[in-house]
Amino acid sequence: MNIRNKKLVLLPYLLSAILIWMCTGWGTITASSASAAAASTTLTINTSTNASNTNQVTKVTFDGVSAQWSTEEPFIYKGTAYVSLQEAAQQLNAKVSWNTKKRATELYHNGDTILHRSGTSTFTINQYTSLQASSPSLSKNGTTMVPLRTLAEALKANVAVTRENNHQTINVSHDTVTIISKQAEVANNYLINQQYSGLALIARHGEILMRKGYGLSEENKLVRPDRSSRIASLTKSFTAASIMKLVEEGKLKLTDSLESYIPGFENGDQITIHMLLSHTSGITSNFPREKGMTLHQTIEAIKDKPLSFKPGSDFKYSNSGYMLLGSIIEQASGMSYGNYVSENFLQPLGMDHTGEAAATTPTIKGYISANGAWKIAGEYNSQSGSGTLYSTLDDLLKWDAALNNEETLNQSSLDKMFTPYSYKNYGYGWMIDNEQTPEVLFHNGSGTGYSTGISRNLGGGLTIILLGNQAGRDTITFMKEIRNIIKQ
Repeated sequence: MNIRNKKLVLLPYLLSAILIWMCTGWGTITASSASAAAASTTLTINTSTNASNTNQVTKVTFDGVSAQWSTEEPFIYKGTAYVSLQEAAQQLNAKVSWNTKKRATELYHNGDTILHRSGTSTFTINQYTSLQASSPSLSKNGTTMVPLRTLAEALKANVAVTRENNHQTINVSHDTVTIISKQAEVANNYLINQQYSGLALIARHGEILMRKGYGLSEENKLVRPDRSSRIASLTKSFTAASIMKLVEEGKLKLTDSLESYIPGFENGDQITIHMLLSHTSGITSNFPREKGMTLHQTIEAIKDKPLSFKPGSDFKYSNSGYMLLGSIIEQASGMSYGNYVSENFLQPLGMDHTGEAAATTPTIKGYISANGAWKIAGEYNSQSGSGTLYSTLDDLLKWDAALNNEETLNQSSLDKMFTPYSYKNYGYGWMIDNEQTPEVLFHNGSGTGYSTGISRNLGGGLTIILLGNQAGRDTITFMKEIRNIIKQ
């Protein structure tokens, strides 16, 4: 058959295709490629009859109110709900503009800058955090249509879907948890410039100036400021408070020896509870962190470790010392460490999202650096007393407030906790910067994938809480810089 005859044979099929197009109203959707040449491929889909792709009737509401679309209506394509990037972002209170240099749509929302280039699957937040949508954005009649769930995630909005028969309603509720006051804008920019990841809170006399999440909490999920996190060595302030509570209850004394509770340590009869609290005991710094080891087994594993110095003669930070305090709390109270902390502090203060963490506790994931990139860390193993607690920003703000009055401990106990006992200016579970007026009490923490910190004024004032989920970050420097910024 010659070429001319082939054309004649194909002509009826071409005419049929044109007739179908006229009757069914096919829509033209363009998916722009991410190549440097910005080439585009046209995808033609039947928005009214293709049952496998787009037959669901979709209604999108924002905070329960139906959206009015001036450009393209939302649609479902290959199981993904698409919405107009510009209009949906504006409904979620984002400022939308065009970044000519990067040839991308730019959203600004709650101190975050979000970039998206049409035809790609990537949303970049503050230049160092990326979300990947399941499908690329599409261009429909000149309107950039993006996967709704990924856009909502980028703006930390919540999505709820209801289905009835062949009708689907998607409600998007905007972020009501993040707070950024004008006073905290520079501090927010500072943390972004440091590529900080985790939770951050700044408050003055209990009033929140900033409450925000940064970076990823897990793959393709952003950190939201109401999430829980491991707090690492910030646990030690609860251990110290528990010891002081037992002193108030007459169940132990600060002068009691380690030997009287846990026999078998070198010079255990000379090591006091006071020394364990103030890191002046000479006990070895760290302990084995093997999964499944009990508190008793871990204590036995460090008993034969030599002391670093004569008890009471020097300072050396000791996670092991606070683990031993955890055991002493259990013996003196007749309760588990977690239950004692909960009954005496967490429950009375309404700290409902704080407790001892288990492997199944839903916290933001910790990350470690590997080959120049951040990857999810392994399981964080610790022992009671040293670094086992998880918490939230709001709960730790409650803890901060309680330490400014006699709500849970009497003033004599608080004074002992906040008094330095060595050249390192360490009290009981707190470090003291007495060069500041008023004095600044602070502590940092680190664990598998986490870097945390809290800084607060004695008696009330400026409080900074950082629950970072990347290992090895210098939260003490971060808190000092934020304190200087907020003072200005």
